[in-house]
Amino acid sequence: MESKRRGRHARRKLTIGNSERPGMVLSRVTAFVFYLALGVAAAGCQASIETPQSQPPQQQSLRPKLNATEVSKLRVSAEGGDASAQFALGKAYEGGNGVPQNDESAVKWYRKAADQGNAEAENRLGIMYRVGQGVSRDKEEAVRWYHKAAKQGNPQAMFNLGVSYYNGDGVPSNPILAYSWFLLAQDAGNPAAEDAVKRSGEEGGRMGTPDALLQVAGMYEKGDELPQSYADAAKWYRKAADLSPLARVNLAALFIDGKGVPRDYGQAMTLCQGAAKQNYGPAQYCVGYLYQRGLGTPADPKEAAKWYGQASKDGNRAAMMALAEMYSKGEGISINRPEAYYYLFLAHGRGAPDAQTRAQTLWKEMSKDDIKHLERKLRDLRYDPKRVFDSMQGQTTPAVKGSSQP
Repeated sequence: MESKRRGRHARRKLTIGNSERPGMVLSRVTAFVFYLALGVAAAGCQASIETPQSQPPQQQSLRPKLNATEVSKLRVSAEGGDASAQFALGKAYEGGNGVPQNDESAVKWYRKAADQGNAEAENRLGIMYRVGQGVSRDKEEAVRWYHKAAKQGNPQAMFNLGVSYYNGDGVPSNPILAYSWFLLAQDAGNPAAEDAVKRSGEEGGRMGTPDALLQVAGMYEKGDELPQSYADAAKWYRKAADLSPLARVNLAALFIDGKGVPRDYGQAMTLCQGAAKQNYGPAQYCVGYLYQRGLGTPADPKEAAKWYGQASKDGNRAAMMALAEMYSKGEGISINRPEAYYYLFLAHGRGAPDAQTRAQTLWKEMSKDDIKHLERKLRDLRYDPKRVFDSMQGQTTPAVKGSSQP
């Protein structure tokens, strides 16, 4: 029956019971079931945890008991503010190792250590909140402590976050974030994450993997949920580069700025050209950007305008702004103020922050013939010229198609 249950591929929720006391021995079957991180519990059993990566039974059974002298020294250090000693004393109370078993005292010392930034204590305190051991159960608080520990690189906390996002446990269910944290836990050396990564990849399909890799890279690049590291961001963008044009463009941006990797415009061009072949707007803009500035290639404004035009068709507002600038100055193409104004109008509709201001400046430079030409273009495209002009002057709501006047 047990093997039959394990063979099921349906998405199952991870079941966590009461926290395991340090020193207790997990059966190999129960530990394996928990390591799946997908909630496939053995018949009649409920998986329990000490940390996301429980110690092997042999190590647990051989854990030395603390004697009175050792406990006394540990207490002196803990009361003196030593975070490692505070964490160790918390474990002693949780497992009844040399002191009477007391979950409340365990939480007390875990919290003291966690408040000093001890990652193991932060993760352990999160587990105590998750299962309601020595403290009222609070799944949201558990996740908060997992995040603190994970940001310090604690692999067990990363694994716990993956479980939380997978199950929607204290946070909304998010398979991509779950997959991302499982990947991070695996990369940090947590063996329990191996099966979780495999299962997440199978469930997410081919499109889920690049999304998770991009999520990890983005977390490193932004420095919110993980310490900011452009080198690590580049590492994860590389992993996704063959699967995602966005990963290629983001990696190219790091090469252009020399963040986390040596500045290499040629490599950036190669990455962007590869993604541009997939008709990906940001990549087409990137190619145009490099051609316009002669980075990694001889400067070629005409070629740049071509790529900006392709990216604009894909709705890329940065390309629209760049093309408007080129039309207004005659860079690589003939001066065409009506066309420049039109691209500023399109960019404004896409939320470009300074498109409106630049259009107002350009308006002052336009001749009557320019304005007439622009009006004809707008009518041909079924825009009401008056509404467009008023919108760009900030006098009305943005113009929309289908409102043209004869």
